[in-house]
Amino acid sequence: MAERIIVGIVSILIILCVFVYCTDVLTVISKNMEFYDICRGYMHIAEQNSGLSYEEKTRLKERLIAGGFDNVVITAPEAAVYGSMFNLNVKASYGINMITDIFTRNIQEYVMNFDQNIAARKIR
Repeated sequence: MAERIIVGIVSILIILCVFVYCTDVLTVISKNMEFYDICRGYMHIAEQNSGLSYEEKTRLKERLIAGGFDNVVITAPEAAVYGSMFNLNVKASYGINMITDIFTRNIQEYVMNFDQNIAARKIR
């Protein structure tokens, strides 16, 4: 009888640890999707305007920082020739307190990168 209780408690602990770990992993996946959604929106703006102006880059950076991202670096030309290809590159990091050992949580930095080649569509 006592061994069933011990096995039950250990099983509940293992299930709880797996649940917390899965929740942490899903948080990182959710933040990555949020990062890509924000960057995709600005990719369409860059495509329509043949580049990203300084103001648009600033708005993108502010939006990412408001979303909890750090170390935001944006690389894109302000103007490109009609029909040419240009590159939009956005890098940001996100720190999350994750389980590293069975009872240890540490902050881990995840670096996210959005890199897209875009065709300039607007005639200048």
